[in-house]
Order: sequence, then structure tokens, then C-alpha cells
Amino acid sequence: MSMGKLMVYVCGNGEREYGEHAYKAEELILKLSESPISIENALRLVDKKSLDYLLQKGVLKEESGQIKLNFCFTPWEDVLKLREIGVKYGEALAEYLIKNFRWVDDELKRLNCLRCSRLEYVRFAVVGCYALDLKFLTILENNWGKSRKFIPYAREIRDKWEVIAKDFYWGCHSAKFGNYIFYSFGNHAGSRNAFPDLVWSGKVGKEEAEALGRALESEKNKEILEKYGYAGISFFNRDDEKMAWEVAGRVASEAKKLIAEVGELKEDLGKLKASQWCTFEELFIEAWHWIFGWVNNVLIRKGYFAEPEESEDGGKYIKWVSL
Repeated sequence: MSMGKLMVYVCGNGEREYGEHAYKAEELILKLSESPISIENALRLVDKKSLDYLLQKGVLKEESGQIKLNFCFTPWEDVLKLREIGVKYGEALAEYLIKNFRWVDDELKRLNCLRCSRLEYVRFAVVGCYALDLKFLTILENNWGKSRKFIPYAREIRDKWEVIAKDFYWGCHSAKFGNYIFYSFGNHAGSRNAFPDLVWSGKVGKEEAEALGRALESEKNKEILEKYGYAGISFFNRDDEKMAWEVAGRVASEAKKLIAEVGELKEDLGKLKASQWCTFEELFIEAWHWIFGWVNNVLIRKGYFAEPEESEDGGKYIKWVSL
């Protein structure tokens, strides 16, 4: 979610309060990326309630009367470098996946959802989202022994952000309505005409989402499928979902082994300005989004993944539903 000069987000299940307070403090955050400032000067840039919240959550910290950054905020100069890092390592990882993961297709071809959906679409959901995004980050959480329920992030945003963001497919949105989990996955360059986004924006009610899920499961009521553009969209029943996550776990483990062997990546991250105030683990998670976001771009261009649909304002994404 972007607003003003910052894009604020969380890794894991975030708190809406964080976004509200972080946006109010965007001038303060930008100032702190240049140098620490006194509490008195900080309160000239943000209200006390927001400052107290950000200190309490550890987004900011106070040392000897000075306020400092204490989370993964990447200023614009780092954003540009992270784009280069994403392209550099993403190209290599994409080639590795294509050459070494032929077994993935053998597993995915067993899924029931392929009766109504294309393999390229299912690959995108299982490899691009489940494996490289959700499962990979869960592996990091387990290895580092940390809870990923709430890790705050922010990026500085300038005019060229939309040009950069449209090429990286790294954003998973999901929510459960009734018995059904709705997913959309794509770039952060615009809106998505998909669930759960349509419910979150207030354009459609939860009841309509549930009705859509029932239509996909029963393969009936084609009118509602056509209305929301879900005809031919993947529906993972429980057996499909179980198998999909098993495939995702194996892909994520192999990808992590490959990335872990690249010592040069740690050196590249150490050159970022953000390394002065956030942990390596937090910065690695940020960099990983740029890497797998570009992997997905490459795999789309090579035809391994399906071409995503596009909204009027530049959002590009895929969507699917599971039990």
C-alpha cells in the first residue's frame, strides 16, 4: 500500500495501526534516514501518539535522547540498488528453476483443478506464490527462530516507482470467506479486480465471495463466474491444496539452498544504507521480495507462467480459490 512519499507494509500478519502511524510519520522517517534527531525535533514532525506507538513497537528507538530508525526502511537510493539485486539474482534463479525443477510438472499434472485450468496458471500460483513467497519466508522464520507475525517495512517512493513496480510480481493477498480462501498475486503497480481485493475495497460483500466459491466448487452457476471473471480460474480442492503445498515446500527448500550459497549477496546487502539501522535478516527478506519478484517476471516472459491479467490502472495479477 503506497501513499505520499512512503510505501508501508508488513511481513506476516500486520496491524492496521502500524500503517496509519507510519504514514503520519513519513517526514520523520525520511529525516531519520539521514541522521538521528532529538525527541523535541521529532515531535515537530509527528504527533506524540504516533511517535509513542512507533517507539513501543520497536519501529523507532530512543538512545540518549535521540530518536533512531530501528526497522527495515529503504530510502530511494537503496530501492534502486535493490532493483539491480533483484534482477541480478532473479535471472540466475529463474534459469535454475527451469532447468532443475522438471519434476514439478509431473506433480502438478496430478491436480484435479487442471480439468478447468491451465498448467501455466497453476505453476504461477504454486511456484511463484506458494513456494517462492509464502513457503520460503516460513522457512526463513523457522531457521532464524523468529515470529513473522509482525515485521514492519517501508520504502521511499518517488515518481518512477510505478515504472519499477510493474515488473515485479511479489504481492500475495488472501482471505477466507466462508469455506473458501481467495488469493490474488501480482505486482504492486495498481488495483486488482479479484477477491479478496474487491471485498477489502468495499465494492463487493463477503456473501458474494462465498457464492462465487460455491460456484467454482460445484462447477455450476456460470453467471457469477462470468460476472467476476472467474471462468476457468483454478480451484484447489483439499487434495489439490495439500499436494500444492508439498510441491511448494520442496521448491522453496531447494531455492533457499541455492541462494544461501551465494556469498556475494550478503556483500551486496551490506552496501545498502539500510544496513546501518536494520538487521541482516530483515534486509534479506526485503531483498528476497525483489529477487523472487523478478524470477516471476522472467518465468512469465519465458512462457513457464501464464500471462497475468491487467487492471485499468496497471495492476497485473493472477487469482485462484482453494478450500
